[in-house]
Amino acid sequence: MALTRPQWLADLSRSFKRHRQGRPGWTVEVMRDRLRVVSDELPPRPDEPADAPQKRRSVTLATPPGPATATAGLMEACNLFDQVRAGAWQWPDPDGVPSAGDDSRLTPAGLKRAAELLRNHVVPEKVSPTTWKLMYRPFIERLISTAGAGPQPDDQTLLTTTLRHWQPGSRSRQMAHDRFRQIWRQAGWPWPESVQGMRGNGKAAAPPGGVRSFTDAEIEELRLRIRRSKMDPAALVAWDLLIAFGLRPKELQALHLEVQDGLLVAMISRNKKSSSGSSGARIVPAVPPAGWPADCHGLLQRWETHGLPGMVLNGQTPAQSMGRQLRSLRQRPPVETGIPEELTVYGMRHAFAIRLGTELGLSVRESAELMGHSPQIHISQYGRRLDSPRLMAKVKALVANR
Repeated sequence: MALTRPQWLADLSRSFKRHRQGRPGWTVEVMRDRLRVVSDELPPRPDEPADAPQKRRSVTLATPPGPATATAGLMEACNLFDQVRAGAWQWPDPDGVPSAGDDSRLTPAGLKRAAELLRNHVVPEKVSPTTWKLMYRPFIERLISTAGAGPQPDDQTLLTTTLRHWQPGSRSRQMAHDRFRQIWRQAGWPWPESVQGMRGNGKAAAPPGGVRSFTDAEIEELRLRIRRSKMDPAALVAWDLLIAFGLRPKELQALHLEVQDGLLVAMISRNKKSSSGSSGARIVPAVPPAGWPADCHGLLQRWETHGLPGMVLNGQTPAQSMGRQLRSLRQRPPVETGIPEELTVYGMRHAFAIRLGTELGLSVRESAELMGHSPQIHISQYGRRLDSPRLMAKVKALVANR
Protein backbone atom coordinates (compact mmCIF):
# COMPACT_ATOMS: atom_id res chain seq x y z
CA MET A 1 0.00 0.00 0.00
CA ALA A 2 1.46 3.36 -1.01
CA LEU A 3 2.24 5.81 1.75
CA THR A 4 0.16 8.98 1.81
CA ARG A 5 2.20 12.09 1.02
CA PRO A 6 2.07 14.59 3.91
CA GLN A 7 -0.01 17.71 3.32
CA TRP A 8 2.92 20.12 3.74
CA LEU A 9 4.85 18.29 0.98
CA ALA A 10 1.80 18.29 -1.33
CA ASP A 11 1.37 22.04 -0.80
CA LEU A 12 5.09 22.63 -1.41
CA SER A 13 4.96 20.63 -4.66
CA ARG A 14 1.93 22.58 -5.93
CA SER A 15 3.60 25.90 -5.16
CA PHE A 16 6.80 24.71 -6.84
CA LYS A 17 4.80 23.73 -9.95
CA ARG A 18 3.19 27.19 -10.08
CA HIS A 19 6.63 28.78 -9.89
CA ARG A 20 7.76 26.61 -12.83
CA GLN A 21 4.61 27.65 -14.70
CA GLY A 22 3.79 23.98 -15.12
CA ARG A 23 7.11 23.00 -16.68
CA PRO A 24 7.37 19.17 -16.29
CA GLY A 25 10.37 17.08 -15.29
CA TRP A 26 10.86 18.55 -11.79
CA THR A 27 9.80 17.09 -8.43
CA VAL A 28 10.42 17.74 -4.76
CA GLU A 29 10.60 14.69 -2.53
CA VAL A 30 11.82 13.48 0.84
CA MET A 31 14.60 10.90 0.87
CA ARG A 32 15.28 9.54 4.34
CA ASP A 33 15.63 12.69 6.47
CA ARG A 34 16.55 15.12 3.69
CA LEU A 35 14.58 17.20 1.20
CA ARG A 36 15.70 16.99 -2.41
CA VAL A 37 14.86 18.21 -5.92
CA VAL A 38 14.87 15.68 -8.77
CA SER A 39 15.01 16.65 -12.46
CA ASP A 40 16.35 15.49 -15.80
CA GLU A 41 17.39 19.08 -16.56
CA LEU A 42 20.15 19.13 -13.95
CA PRO A 43 23.60 19.27 -15.61
CA PRO A 44 26.13 16.40 -15.35
CA ARG A 45 27.85 16.03 -11.99
CA PRO A 46 31.55 16.99 -11.67
CA ASP A 47 32.54 13.29 -11.79
CA GLU A 48 30.57 12.75 -15.02
CA PRO A 49 31.79 13.62 -18.55
CA ALA A 50 30.46 16.88 -19.93
CA ASP A 51 28.65 15.02 -22.71
CA ALA A 52 26.99 12.54 -20.33
CA PRO A 53 23.51 11.53 -21.48
CA GLN A 54 20.53 13.34 -20.06
CA LYS A 55 19.04 11.55 -17.07
CA ARG A 56 17.25 12.26 -13.81
CA ARG A 57 19.57 13.59 -11.13
CA SER A 58 18.83 14.78 -7.59
CA VAL A 59 20.10 17.66 -5.46
CA THR A 60 19.82 17.51 -1.68
CA LEU A 61 18.62 20.83 -0.24
CA ALA A 62 20.09 22.49 2.85
CA THR A 63 16.57 22.98 4.27
CA PRO A 64 15.37 20.03 6.38
CA PRO A 65 11.95 18.52 5.58
CA GLY A 66 8.86 19.32 7.64
CA PRO A 67 5.88 21.66 7.85
CA ALA A 68 7.81 24.28 9.82
CA THR A 69 10.49 24.57 7.12
CA ALA A 70 8.30 24.10 4.04
CA THR A 71 8.41 27.78 3.07
CA ALA A 72 12.20 27.88 3.26
CA GLY A 73 12.38 24.64 1.28
CA LEU A 74 10.13 26.09 -1.41
CA MET A 75 12.29 29.19 -1.72
CA GLU A 76 15.44 27.06 -2.02
CA ALA A 77 13.85 24.80 -4.67
CA CYS A 78 12.59 27.78 -6.70
CA ASN A 79 16.00 29.44 -6.56
CA LEU A 80 17.61 26.21 -7.76
CA PHE A 81 15.16 25.95 -10.67
CA ASP A 82 15.73 29.56 -11.72
CA GLN A 83 19.53 29.17 -11.69
CA VAL A 84 19.44 25.92 -13.66
CA ARG A 85 17.15 27.45 -16.30
CA ALA A 86 19.47 30.48 -16.55
CA GLY A 87 22.52 28.21 -16.95
CA ALA A 88 24.10 29.69 -13.83
CA TRP A 89 23.80 26.72 -11.45
CA GLN A 90 26.72 24.42 -10.69
CA TRP A 91 27.08 21.38 -8.51
CA PRO A 92 28.55 22.19 -5.10
CA ASP A 93 32.32 22.15 -4.97
CA PRO A 94 33.44 19.04 -3.09
CA ASP A 95 36.11 21.24 -1.54
CA GLY A 96 33.53 23.91 -0.65
CA VAL A 97 31.61 24.41 2.59
CA PRO A 98 32.10 21.47 4.98
CA SER A 99 29.02 19.49 5.92
CA ALA A 100 27.42 19.56 9.36
CA GLY A 101 29.27 16.39 10.39
CA ASP A 102 32.69 17.62 9.25
CA ASP A 103 34.89 18.83 12.11
CA SER A 104 36.87 21.04 9.72
CA ARG A 105 33.94 23.47 9.50
CA LEU A 106 34.98 25.07 12.81
CA THR A 107 38.44 25.90 11.48
CA PRO A 108 39.30 29.29 9.95
CA ALA A 109 39.29 27.73 6.46
CA GLY A 110 35.87 26.14 6.94
CA LEU A 111 34.39 29.32 8.37
CA LYS A 112 35.81 31.41 5.53
CA ARG A 113 34.14 29.16 2.97
CA ALA A 114 30.84 29.36 4.84
CA ALA A 115 31.10 33.15 5.10
CA GLU A 116 31.78 33.38 1.37
CA LEU A 117 28.69 31.30 0.72
CA LEU A 118 26.64 33.78 2.75
CA ARG A 119 28.24 36.72 0.96
CA ASN A 120 27.34 35.30 -2.43
CA HIS A 121 23.77 34.85 -1.20
CA VAL A 122 23.17 38.36 0.16
CA VAL A 123 25.40 40.64 -1.96
CA PRO A 124 24.18 42.58 -3.87
CA GLU A 125 20.56 41.37 -3.90
CA LYS A 126 19.89 41.94 -0.20
CA VAL A 127 22.72 44.17 1.03
CA SER A 128 25.22 46.39 -0.75
CA PRO A 129 28.97 45.63 -0.84
CA THR A 130 29.49 48.58 1.50
CA THR A 131 26.97 47.21 4.01
CA TRP A 132 28.73 43.84 3.89
CA LYS A 133 32.08 45.51 4.52
CA LEU A 134 30.84 47.57 7.46
CA MET A 135 28.10 45.46 9.04
CA TYR A 136 29.11 41.85 8.32
CA ARG A 137 32.84 41.50 7.78
CA PRO A 138 34.10 42.81 11.17
CA PHE A 139 31.96 40.27 13.06
CA ILE A 140 32.97 37.42 10.74
CA GLU A 141 36.66 38.30 11.06
CA ARG A 142 36.35 38.12 14.85
CA LEU A 143 34.73 34.67 14.56
CA ILE A 144 37.51 33.41 12.29
CA SER A 145 40.15 34.88 14.59
CA THR A 146 38.66 33.06 17.58
CA ALA A 147 38.63 29.80 15.63
CA GLY A 148 42.28 30.32 14.74
CA ALA A 149 43.30 30.71 18.38
CA GLY A 150 42.96 26.96 18.95
CA PRO A 151 40.84 23.88 18.27
CA GLN A 152 37.13 24.36 19.01
CA PRO A 153 35.36 21.39 20.63
CA ASP A 154 31.89 22.35 19.39
CA ASP A 155 29.73 25.09 17.90
CA GLN A 156 28.53 26.42 21.25
CA THR A 157 32.04 26.91 22.60
CA LEU A 158 33.21 28.76 19.49
CA LEU A 159 30.15 30.99 19.34
CA THR A 160 29.97 31.87 23.04
CA THR A 161 33.70 32.58 23.20
CA THR A 162 33.42 34.92 20.24
CA LEU A 163 30.28 36.69 21.46
CA ARG A 164 31.94 37.50 24.81
CA HIS A 165 34.15 39.93 22.89
CA TRP A 166 31.22 42.37 22.89
CA GLN A 167 29.47 43.91 25.88
CA PRO A 168 26.41 41.98 27.14
CA GLY A 169 23.17 43.51 25.90
CA SER A 170 24.96 45.69 23.36
CA ARG A 171 23.81 46.23 19.82
CA SER A 172 27.17 44.90 18.61
CA ARG A 173 26.68 41.56 20.35
CA GLN A 174 23.15 41.33 19.00
CA MET A 175 24.37 41.95 15.45
CA ALA A 176 27.23 39.46 15.83
CA HIS A 177 24.80 36.77 17.01
CA ASP A 178 22.51 37.38 14.04
CA ARG A 179 25.37 37.37 11.52
CA PHE A 180 26.73 34.08 12.88
CA ARG A 181 23.29 32.51 12.76
CA GLN A 182 22.98 33.56 9.11
CA ILE A 183 26.24 31.76 8.33
CA TRP A 184 25.12 28.58 10.09
CA ARG A 185 21.75 28.63 8.33
CA GLN A 186 23.26 29.26 4.88
CA ALA A 187 25.82 26.48 5.36
CA GLY A 188 23.14 24.04 6.56
CA TRP A 189 24.78 23.58 9.96
CA PRO A 190 22.64 22.94 13.07
CA TRP A 191 22.43 26.08 15.21
CA PRO A 192 22.89 25.59 18.98
CA GLU A 193 19.80 27.27 20.43
CA SER A 194 21.54 27.60 23.81
CA VAL A 195 23.50 30.52 22.32
CA GLN A 196 20.27 32.53 22.03
CA GLY A 197 20.61 33.66 25.64
CA MET A 198 23.75 35.63 24.78
CA ARG A 199 22.06 37.70 22.08
CA GLY A 200 20.36 40.21 24.34
CA ASN A 201 18.07 42.96 23.10
CA GLY A 202 20.71 45.34 21.76
CA LYS A 203 20.03 47.88 24.50
CA ALA A 204 23.00 47.90 26.84
CA ALA A 205 22.74 49.98 29.99
CA ALA A 206 23.35 53.67 29.28
CA PRO A 207 26.38 55.33 30.90
CA PRO A 208 25.54 56.77 34.35
CA GLY A 209 26.29 60.27 33.13
CA GLY A 210 24.32 59.96 29.91
CA VAL A 211 25.59 60.52 26.36
CA ARG A 212 28.88 62.34 25.89
CA SER A 213 28.34 65.51 23.86
CA PHE A 214 30.63 68.33 22.78
CA THR A 215 30.73 71.26 25.16
CA ASP A 216 30.64 74.78 23.74
CA ALA A 217 34.38 75.12 24.48
CA GLU A 218 35.16 71.86 22.66
CA ILE A 219 33.08 72.98 19.68
CA GLU A 220 35.04 76.22 19.42
CA GLU A 221 38.31 74.31 19.79
CA LEU A 222 37.36 72.03 16.89
CA ARG A 223 36.41 75.00 14.70
CA LEU A 224 39.70 76.74 15.48
CA ARG A 225 41.69 73.64 14.55
CA ILE A 226 39.81 73.29 11.26
CA ARG A 227 40.45 76.94 10.39
CA ARG A 228 44.17 76.57 11.19
CA SER A 229 44.47 73.40 9.12
CA LYS A 230 44.79 73.03 5.37
CA MET A 231 41.26 71.71 5.05
CA ASP A 232 38.99 73.16 2.40
CA PRO A 233 36.50 75.79 3.71
CA ALA A 234 33.76 73.32 2.79
CA ALA A 235 34.93 71.11 5.69
CA LEU A 236 34.05 73.81 8.21
CA VAL A 237 30.67 74.26 6.51
CA ALA A 238 29.89 70.57 7.04
CA TRP A 239 30.83 70.67 10.72
CA ASP A 240 28.92 73.92 11.31
CA LEU A 241 25.79 72.33 9.81
CA LEU A 242 26.06 69.46 12.29
CA ILE A 243 26.57 71.94 15.12
CA ALA A 244 23.76 74.35 14.25
CA PHE A 245 21.08 71.84 13.21
CA GLY A 246 21.96 68.61 15.03
CA LEU A 247 22.00 66.64 11.77
CA ARG A 248 22.99 63.07 11.15
CA PRO A 249 26.04 63.14 8.82
CA LYS A 250 24.09 61.30 6.10
CA GLU A 251 21.45 64.07 6.13
CA LEU A 252 24.02 66.51 4.75
CA GLN A 253 23.44 64.86 1.37
CA ALA A 254 19.77 65.90 1.22
CA LEU A 255 19.79 69.40 2.61
CA HIS A 256 18.58 72.89 1.66
CA LEU A 257 19.19 76.08 3.66
CA GLU A 258 17.19 79.30 3.61
CA VAL A 259 16.07 82.13 5.85
CA GLN A 260 12.43 82.12 6.98
CA ASP A 261 11.12 85.13 8.94
CA GLY A 262 14.68 86.11 9.82
CA LEU A 263 15.54 82.61 11.08
CA LEU A 264 18.04 80.30 9.38
CA VAL A 265 16.42 76.90 8.78
CA ALA A 266 17.48 73.61 7.24
CA MET A 267 15.03 71.58 5.16
CA ILE A 268 15.99 67.90 5.30
CA SER A 269 14.50 65.62 2.68
CA ARG A 270 16.25 62.33 3.50
CA ASN A 271 14.13 59.54 4.94
CA LYS A 272 15.75 57.31 7.52
CA LYS A 273 14.61 53.78 8.30
CA SER A 274 16.01 51.56 11.02
CA SER A 275 15.01 48.89 13.52
CA SER A 276 14.00 51.64 15.94
CA GLY A 277 11.64 53.41 13.54
CA SER A 278 11.70 55.81 10.62
CA SER A 279 11.75 59.55 10.10
CA GLY A 280 10.66 61.59 7.11
CA ALA A 281 11.41 65.06 5.81
CA ARG A 282 11.51 67.83 8.39
CA ILE A 283 12.39 71.51 8.87
CA VAL A 284 14.88 72.38 11.61
CA PRO A 285 15.69 75.91 12.84
CA ALA A 286 19.29 76.73 13.68
CA VAL A 287 20.03 76.39 17.42
CA PRO A 288 23.75 77.20 17.64
CA PRO A 289 25.82 77.30 20.85
CA ALA A 290 25.43 80.35 23.07
CA GLY A 291 27.49 83.26 21.81
CA TRP A 292 27.15 82.47 18.12
CA PRO A 293 25.72 85.21 15.87
CA ALA A 294 22.21 84.68 14.51
CA ASP A 295 23.57 83.91 11.02
CA CYS A 296 25.84 81.18 12.45
CA HIS A 297 29.00 82.89 11.20
CA GLY A 298 27.52 83.49 7.75
CA LEU A 299 26.68 79.81 7.32
CA LEU A 300 24.14 80.28 4.51
CA GLN A 301 26.54 82.35 2.41
CA ARG A 302 29.43 79.92 3.06
CA TRP A 303 27.20 76.97 2.15
CA GLU A 304 26.22 78.63 -1.15
CA THR A 305 29.84 79.60 -1.90
CA HIS A 306 31.83 76.52 -0.85
CA GLY A 307 29.23 73.76 -0.77
CA LEU A 308 30.15 70.53 1.00
CA PRO A 309 33.26 68.33 0.69
CA GLY A 310 33.01 65.66 -2.00
CA MET A 311 33.71 62.86 0.48
CA VAL A 312 30.67 64.00 2.48
CA LEU A 313 28.34 64.89 -0.38
CA ASN A 314 29.04 61.82 -2.53
CA GLY A 315 30.40 59.26 -0.08
CA GLN A 316 28.55 56.15 1.08
CA THR A 317 29.40 56.84 4.73
CA PRO A 318 29.83 60.55 5.55
CA ALA A 319 30.03 59.71 9.27
CA GLN A 320 33.18 57.68 8.67
CA SER A 321 34.76 60.40 6.55
CA MET A 322 34.08 63.05 9.18
CA GLY A 323 35.22 60.64 11.87
CA ARG A 324 38.62 60.40 10.19
CA GLN A 325 38.75 64.20 10.08
CA LEU A 326 37.96 64.33 13.79
CA ARG A 327 40.74 61.85 14.63
CA SER A 328 43.20 63.86 12.57
CA LEU A 329 42.19 67.16 14.19
CA ARG A 330 42.40 65.59 17.64
CA GLN A 331 46.12 64.92 17.08
CA ARG A 332 46.87 68.59 16.43
CA PRO A 333 48.31 70.77 19.20
CA PRO A 334 45.48 72.31 21.26
CA VAL A 335 44.64 75.96 20.71
CA GLU A 336 42.83 76.46 24.00
CA THR A 337 41.68 73.01 25.17
CA GLY A 338 41.81 69.34 24.25
CA ILE A 339 39.32 67.19 22.34
CA PRO A 340 38.69 64.02 24.41
CA GLU A 341 39.03 60.61 22.75
CA GLU A 342 35.47 59.56 23.61
CA LEU A 343 33.92 62.31 21.48
CA THR A 344 32.56 61.19 18.12
CA VAL A 345 30.93 62.94 15.16
CA TYR A 346 27.54 62.23 16.75
CA GLY A 347 28.69 64.26 19.76
CA MET A 348 27.57 67.35 17.81
CA ARG A 349 24.05 65.91 17.45
CA HIS A 350 24.00 65.08 21.14
CA ALA A 351 25.06 68.64 21.99
CA PHE A 352 22.20 69.99 19.86
CA ALA A 353 19.70 67.79 21.74
CA ILE A 354 21.01 68.99 25.11
CA ARG A 355 20.69 72.63 24.00
CA LEU A 356 17.07 72.06 23.00
CA GLY A 357 16.21 70.71 26.42
CA THR A 358 18.37 72.73 28.82
CA GLU A 359 18.71 76.11 27.10
CA LEU A 360 15.43 76.35 25.18
CA GLY A 361 13.37 74.23 27.58
CA LEU A 362 11.58 72.31 24.83
CA SER A 363 9.53 69.27 25.76
CA VAL A 364 10.60 65.77 24.83
CA ARG A 365 8.02 65.62 22.04
CA GLU A 366 9.12 68.96 20.58
CA SER A 367 12.81 68.08 20.76
CA ALA A 368 12.23 64.63 19.23
CA GLU A 369 10.36 66.17 16.29
CA LEU A 370 13.27 68.49 15.51
CA MET A 371 15.76 65.65 15.92
CA GLY A 372 13.81 63.38 13.59
CA HIS A 373 13.06 60.47 15.91
CA SER A 374 10.40 59.32 18.38
CA PRO A 375 9.92 60.65 21.93
CA GLN A 376 10.78 57.16 23.21
CA ILE A 377 14.14 57.20 21.47
CA HIS A 378 14.78 60.75 22.68
CA ILE A 379 14.14 59.77 26.29
CA SER A 380 16.32 56.68 26.05
CA GLN A 381 19.18 58.69 24.54
CA TYR A 382 19.06 61.93 26.48
CA GLY A 383 16.88 61.35 29.54
CA ARG A 384 19.78 61.07 31.94
CA ARG A 385 21.49 64.23 30.71
CA LEU A 386 18.24 66.21 30.83
CA ASP A 387 16.72 64.91 34.05
CA SER A 388 19.70 64.21 36.32
CA PRO A 389 20.58 67.84 37.20
CA ARG A 390 16.96 68.70 38.08
CA LEU A 391 16.55 65.45 39.99
CA MET A 392 19.69 66.02 42.04
CA ALA A 393 18.68 69.62 42.82
CA LYS A 394 15.21 68.49 43.86
CA VAL A 395 16.54 65.77 46.16
CA LYS A 396 19.07 68.18 47.65
CA ALA A 397 16.33 70.71 48.46
CA LEU A 398 14.04 68.05 49.93
CA VAL A 399 16.81 66.64 52.11
CA ALA A 400 17.73 70.09 53.36
CA ASN A 401 14.13 70.92 54.29
CA ARG A 402 13.00 67.66 55.87
